[in-house]
Amino acid sequence: MIRNLLLVLLAVATSTVATACGAFCTDTALEARPASGTPLVFEAVLTSDGSPVSAGRVAFYTRATGPNGGEEGRLIAQATSGSDGVARHAVEGGKPALDYPGATLNGYKVTFDNLDKLNGVRYCSSTAEGSIS
Repeated sequence: MIRNLLLVLLAVATSTVATACGAFCTDTALEARPASGTPLVFEAVLTSDGSPVSAGRVAFYTRATGPNGGEEGRLIAQATSGSDGVARHAVEGGKPALDYPGATLNGYKVTFDNLDKLNGVRYCSSTAEGSIS
């Protein structure tokens, strides 16, 4: 009997791990729009089921090939999405302001990681990558 109970508990625990995001949070989607110009404007669109998610905190990171050939990134900024779901950040110096010695800039990455409820909903994390020109 105890063995059967342990097998049931193991099955429940395994299924919970496999569907952790859907079971504990609401899915989100993040779109990283192409960034260009001076100032260099970064925009990320945060949605859930096609509707904008406001007050979401997103982080913008560089995507670069480092001096040793590996992928690396540095935090550019954080921004909060508006009622349209768009989070924006402008780098006044343009693309050259993001360059650093030994690295080749390949684009940018944006992330949304939410640990607390937002607008009464617990949203899942999401990421996206965008181009810089």
